[in-house]
Amino acid sequence: MTPIRIAFAGLAHSHPVSDASNLARLRDAGSPVELVGVFDSDAALATAFAARFGCEIAPTLAALADTRPDLVILTARPHETAPFVRELLATTGALVFANKVVAGTAAQLAAWEAAIAGDQDRVGTSSVLRFAPALRALAARVAGSEVWGVRVLAQHDIEMFLAPDRAWQDDPARGGGTLVTAGIHAWEMLDAVLPGAELVGDVSGWTHRSPGSRSASEEVAQLAGTVAVPDRRDVQFGITVTGTPGPERYAIDVFTATGTLSVSLEFPHPHDSLGFAELAAALVDNTQGGRATAPWDSARAVATNTIRAAQALRGTHHTEKSQ
Repeated sequence: MTPIRIAFAGLAHSHPVSDASNLARLRDAGSPVELVGVFDSDAALATAFAARFGCEIAPTLAALADTRPDLVILTARPHETAPFVRELLATTGALVFANKVVAGTAAQLAAWEAAIAGDQDRVGTSSVLRFAPALRALAARVAGSEVWGVRVLAQHDIEMFLAPDRAWQDDPARGGGTLVTAGIHAWEMLDAVLPGAELVGDVSGWTHRSPGSRSASEEVAQLAGTVAVPDRRDVQFGITVTGTPGPERYAIDVFTATGTLSVSLEFPHPHDSLGFAELAAALVDNTQGGRATAPWDSARAVATNTIRAAQALRGTHHTEKSQ
């Protein structure tokens, strides 16, 4: 079987290393996977990645395109994301999977959508949590239920976002800050159980940032509102996003007519259970089938909800259902 040629554009955070590790495990177990190249504006990062995974270092995106990838895993910094995806779509026939987040602000989201216009069927993006087995099982249980409300928690220590090379993730004007960088996981979980949920009306809640905090963003936020869900009546939700010290934890409670359905993703080694291995398997399967993984047409709601909610809670935006 002809190997799937996979390249990596950008190493902005840790997820491409996790992706490559899991893809390499699939390759070593017999899957038709070949890691062919990596490009990053930080040459030292690209060199270390290439040495670890045995792929070619591409000095430019054009050189990465020359590796003839079938799939490009995109993990870029905010100012790189739209230009990178535009060039990759123009110079390759590859499918593109973008690790979160593709946009931290409304302006970045508009630039992203302009960059993929006409080729959005080749592009996908998602939080890895969408592939967590426990969340998928919960979604299957919710599918036939009458949903009264949803409560979600996303806990992700922001300490790593305060390092100089990751500070863009903490900055609301660049990577979106805590409400986007961590909050997108909450919105992904909500969308996994209520596909196509769209934020409507006002958002209420609060944010907290300690005096003298090293963070440029909120450390804790809580929000509540309503989502319109295709083929369902509107659903009330509550979301808590925290960047407090400690292990990652993601939880969702779905209140239904027959009881509360819940999942808590909290493990000593979260990468074993948060969906990283399942994402890698989905990337291989979908690329073999010529399909984008978490295609933009369905992923758009998560990105839009995340940004709208962050803006609303920060007092700069009133949310309305898109037409």
